[in-house]
Amino acid sequence: MTTTGAPHVAVIGAGWAGCACAVVLSTRGVRVSLVEQARVLGGRARGVALDGLTLDNGQHLLIGAYRRTLGLIERVHPTGRAPTLFHRLPLTLQPFGGGAKGGVTLRARALPAPLHLAAAIAAARGLTLPDRLALIRDFRRLARSGFHVATGQTVAQWFAGTPLHALASVWEPLCISALNTPPESASAQVFANVLRLALDGKADDSDFLVPASDLTSLFPEPAARLVTRHGGTVRTGAAVRGVVRSGDGIVLEVVGSARETFDAAVVAVAPHQLASTLGAGAQVDDAWRDALTRVAALAWESITTIYLGYAEPIALPQPILRLDDAPGQWVFDRNRAVGAAPPAGVRGLVAVVISTSGPHDAQDQASLAADADAQLRRLAGEWPLPVWSRVIAERRATYACTPAAVRPAAGRIAPGLYLAGDYTDRELPATLEAATRSGVAAARAVLADQSTSG
Repeated sequence: MTTTGAPHVAVIGAGWAGCACAVVLSTRGVRVSLVEQARVLGGRARGVALDGLTLDNGQHLLIGAYRRTLGLIERVHPTGRAPTLFHRLPLTLQPFGGGAKGGVTLRARALPAPLHLAAAIAAARGLTLPDRLALIRDFRRLARSGFHVATGQTVAQWFAGTPLHALASVWEPLCISALNTPPESASAQVFANVLRLALDGKADDSDFLVPASDLTSLFPEPAARLVTRHGGTVRTGAAVRGVVRSGDGIVLEVVGSARETFDAAVVAVAPHQLASTLGAGAQVDDAWRDALTRVAALAWESITTIYLGYAEPIALPQPILRLDDAPGQWVFDRNRAVGAAPPAGVRGLVAVVISTSGPHDAQDQASLAADADAQLRRLAGEWPLPVWSRVIAERRATYACTPAAVRPAAGRIAPGLYLAGDYTDRELPATLEAATRSGVAAARAVLADQSTSG
């Protein structure tokens, strides 16, 4: 497909938001230049090469309700391959090992929503009758309110009447996995939005989808191939340090390159990179003032992933299991990441994940890996010693999704300038779905403006 004479749009940032935007624009006849400062596509959800293994900089769990993301993934992969890209299982909370005191096992039933949740709570192991009734009452109260909560409430405040065991066993892990923010500070409204999306539609909306491959090969790489097939270009290792309006065009200042002019530009970088990407000119451009002010007020949460390799394959009963938060919150089966040339002696692999900031952020990699190993062996009773370990810590993996976090919106900033990123979807937390939704919103704004100007 040729795009001679088509609008030429720069998409700055090849994370999931930028790639989503580039896919939509490319398939609508726009000539796209996708520009990424890193050498690997994917942004804060990307593959990382470590000692012969292709891992992820953090484990990301999708749910069945993330239809925008799943639709885009299906679009960029060959027809019929989509079902092989994920391990899909019903909404499940299952403790790892037999040593977790007070652990709760809950699994959604094959019933229409929200009966599938009610049946799962009724049949859950580890909950008392008051716990079960409180959880069902919580969801019914949310549903009756239209999933609207009082302005400024945290998750802990909204669930203040819920028994502590029920809160800690069900709502807290769901909050942490979705918002990457502890219930004591997490936005109750954003959490309610997630629960509505996952639990108030179709039963399979709440399904867990664990990627079977690394995150870069799941979407960003095939998205980039689609862009080039449609006449666009993809550049890595290209740092943009200026986005300037000039006449009827947008000028990009790329480190080590000549200035380049485009018909429009979509800025889809991480929020903490926004100011440096826009450059000094944005500080005096009124169009960016609101977005920059809001981003500057955000706080950050880390995501830490501890990879542990073993001499034999590790057989977990399912791809993701709940831990007891000391220090890990989840453990993922990553055996499939052990390819043809793994580190010496490694035949099995798991990933222990800590989805929020905490004291572990101050630990060195060796002591944190040792703590995660000790946690698994404490909970399992019998568990092998690792022969290899690595820690990937993203200190600013997500913004802290608090009631006070007021974010800019995706879309048009000024003539020819557009914004995208997971932090610009005001309904959802910093998820892959928020990223792709924002990218599509920015692309649609570009297309609408180009249609009007044409």
